[in-house]
Amino acid sequence: MNPFTTDDRGHILRYLDLFSGTHSSEPLLFIHGLGCAASSDYPPVVGSHAYPKRRSLLVDLLGAGFSDKPEDGNYDSETQANVLSNFVTSEPFTRVNLFGHSAGAFIALKLAKRLSVQVGTVVLCAPGLNDYGKAMLSEITSMTEAQFVAVGFSQLLAQLKAAGGNDAWLGPFAVASPHAIYQWAKSALDDNAEDWLGNFARLNARKGVILPETATSGELAQFDQAGCAVELVANTEHMMAYDNPDGLALAISNMLERGD
Repeated sequence: MNPFTTDDRGHILRYLDLFSGTHSSEPLLFIHGLGCAASSDYPPVVGSHAYPKRRSLLVDLLGAGFSDKPEDGNYDSETQANVLSNFVTSEPFTRVNLFGHSAGAFIALKLAKRLSVQVGTVVLCAPGLNDYGKAMLSEITSMTEAQFVAVGFSQLLAQLKAAGGNDAWLGPFAVASPHAIYQWAKSALDDNAEDWLGNFARLNARKGVILPETATSGELAQFDQAGCAVELVANTEHMMAYDNPDGLALAISNMLERGD
């Protein structure tokens, strides 16, 4: 994996840089969701025959995946967006495209607003928090960070394992920093309560949303009113990269083709 030093303490953000020979100055930057890791979620997507094979940066956020996990780090969405902004501006990109999944959508929106380089297309995948997500994050933040790190994190892992159906997600979740999970959970609840869809609608970029095929008419209408192109992926729930990587790859390809 490629390293990017984030601060004067030497903390490292790590990422995969794939298909760098195609659209090298206009990459697609993947921002994963809470408890996930781009290095785990997206290789099957970018390896799909349906993927457009453009330069793709699969970034593990600080506190997640292969990136560093300082115990005294800051992991709120503003800080994560700032780290990614520094990363993007350190490279000679002329334009970037952004992909944000779930709570990673909040980071993608904040990143898009602060980048000095042109933002081409912003694709949000199952953006925001559904009822299940809000309930889980509320349970996490019902205790203090110290309590979550000491006992809450291991209890949550045990609950998720016992519930079943979370095997793929539990891999990156289990190796994430408990400090990062807690702080991002708190930040994501705050972000979800704000008018993030209105901020998305006002963003000066091409806008796309990828949803499961089971999305309601109300969900589709709100994104249509916000000026977003919508792609639906069959046979999937919230974790589309695991449920149907080929379908997600095709949806991403369709979104990017609208901007090329």
